[in-house]
Parts: sequence; structure tokens; C-alpha cells
Amino acid sequence: MTAFTEATLVAQLDSVAGGRTITVERYNPNIDGTLSEIYAVGVVAPYAGRARWIQLTAANNASQAALVVIAGLA
Repeated sequence: MTAFTEATLVAQLDSVAGGRTITVERYNPNIDGTLSEIYAVGVVAPYAGRARWIQLTAANNASQAALVVIAGLA
């Protein structure tokens, strides 16, 4: 089971609900029981123009997963 949902991850990536720094275009929870994956797209600097599939440990909470996404687009 995934410890975060798409909604809680998006809330962490855009905590003020306005900047939309990174968007989650595709969310595949629990692809093999231990990993989830997302397709993240950077909207504004320093992430603008970057897009990647990022694998996340399903046991992470939303804030841990958000840090992995940010690092993945850095």
C-alpha cells in the first residue's frame, strides 16, 4: 500500500496552491508493491522545461516523496 496519494503529493509540491512549481502529469501507485512512479513536469524555475519519470518508494510519506521529486528534477 502506498503511504501517500497523488493529492497529498501535489499538496506538498505546491503547498500554497498557486505556484504550481511542479505538476504531476501521471501517477502510477504501487507498480510492484514497493515502488510508485510519477511523470513530473517542472513549470517554473529552477525546474522549468524538465520532465521525468520518477520512481518513489511506496512506503514514503508525501513530504518524503516530494523531496525525491524535487531532487529528480533538479
